[in-house]
Amino acid sequence: MTHIVFVFYFENIGLILCNLSAEDPTSNPDKPITVAEVEPLVKDFASRWKAAIELMHKDVITSFSNFLCGMEILRAALTQLLLYYTRLSDCIKRIVGGSALNKDLVSISSIMYEIRKYSRTF
Repeated sequence: MTHIVFVFYFENIGLILCNLSAEDPTSNPDKPITVAEVEPLVKDFASRWKAAIELMHKDVITSFSNFLCGMEILRAALTQLLLYYTRLSDCIKRIVGGSALNKDLVSISSIMYEIRKYSRTF
């Protein structure tokens, strides 16, 4: 369920991670992943991640009559976001010229701050 929630709001991360071969984006010498392929996805994420987390929180609050269950689902989905984004950041570091995207990458600490903010219970 949390994967479905995550993919609904952050499908682009899932798409690029599927395209990154195994753990090493340079493992396919015939067609290595390039900065040009990853850059639009990184910029898209950077421009809308906060709003997507806020919308995810709002949807969970209004969709689940059991508040604690809804918050557990939200926490799990946000944890999945953090794991995927960390993996994406690590893969970008291994792409030739990937350091050019550093300015567009959202810091892990910024994502963790928002996760803490929205996963608090009353």
